[in-house]
Amino acid sequence: MLAKLKLVKTPKGIDSALMLSALLIIWIGNYTNLDLTIADSMFDAERGHFSGSQNVLASNVSLATSVLAVAAIVLALWDAWRPLAWPVARRTALRVLALSAVLVPVSIYLLSAFSGLSCPGDLLRYGGMESYARLLESMPAQVSAMTCLPTMKAGSPWWLLAAQLFWLPRQPRMAVLVAALMLLCCLAASYLQQLQGTQFFSHALWSAWIAAFLIYLLYSMFKADDALA
Repeated sequence: MLAKLKLVKTPKGIDSALMLSALLIIWIGNYTNLDLTIADSMFDAERGHFSGSQNVLASNVSLATSVLAVAAIVLALWDAWRPLAWPVARRTALRVLALSAVLVPVSIYLLSAFSGLSCPGDLLRYGGMESYARLLESMPAQVSAMTCLPTMKAGSPWWLLAAQLFWLPRQPRMAVLVAALMLLCCLAASYLQQLQGTQFFSHALWSAWIAAFLIYLLYSMFKADDALA
């Protein structure tokens, strides 16, 4: 165990990126009106609901990512039983992908259980019953915890960010392209949820940050295991 911990080294560049991105998200959520500006643009004041409230595409996207998650988990279990004829790096990527499909949504759900921040559709501003509060603001004691920060409804696709690992370490440029594509897909899924009034923009950013952190941590640990093998 001690030897493995010594092998898990965090590159300063990734450390800095995670820290700075966390600070940026805190700034967006607590010191700007970007969340409300985006939500206002998606709210139909005349009809009293968000413009995408009747859109079923978001549900279809969630179903599709759930199917992909099950497929990744089943393939990883099969590889554990009967190892695939893949390079070690690719099998490591598969294990991380499968674990991410489980741990990312679960982590987002558990963290959201301690959040007292309401979803846009629950706010008085948009016809709900709750008051708006920023990230670092305290909520009244009578307000029950909402599952909206980090957002759970669009939390499931973010594990797909681990797909880039299949091209590491030999094809870093391709890994970057895949990461960018997965990021765009996840942001698109998040946009659909924002159209339905189920999350703020900064809430989606927190889900992305949590997913990136977990994926990086898992990948570092499994690379250490491979080095010890």
